[in-house]
Amino acid sequence: MNNAYAEEAKMMLSSKGYKLTRPRLVILDYMAGVSGHPSIQEIYEGILINYSGIGIATVYRTIDLLVEIGYLRALVLLNNQLRYELNLPDDHHHHLICKACGVIREFNSCNFNSISEEIEDTTCFKIEEHNLEAYGYCSDCLSKKAGYSTENM
Repeated sequence: MNNAYAEEAKMMLSSKGYKLTRPRLVILDYMAGVSGHPSIQEIYEGILINYSGIGIATVYRTIDLLVEIGYLRALVLLNNQLRYELNLPDDHHHHLICKACGVIREFNSCNFNSISEEIEDTTCFKIEEHNLEAYGYCSDCLSKKAGYSTENM
């Protein structure tokens, strides 16, 4: 649970003049407690369990606002699928996405910084941040493929 981060987001919203409405509070608390990378539909369905008075349009608007203020990070996956996760300070990680089952796994190793200076010099482009999503097949899906073995991985 990231309750402290949710409290920080509530203070940030309030300090920027946004009202702390019940739907916003429910969505903040839901995102602070959910694991994984839910879609808007999954967020909506998860909130309906405890708060049936919320509409999908409210969820869309609130999620957009939380991305705008930096509380959430939007992941744009294949076919423009949007998934969301907390944008925790000092939590730099990347994602492995299975093309068969859609599972998303996080990994923290990042060697991008070792080539970013070369990219900047070559392109005259100042890189301030980056994201990496790698697409392939998880071990479960690979093991289901005929004749494929994960022994040598």
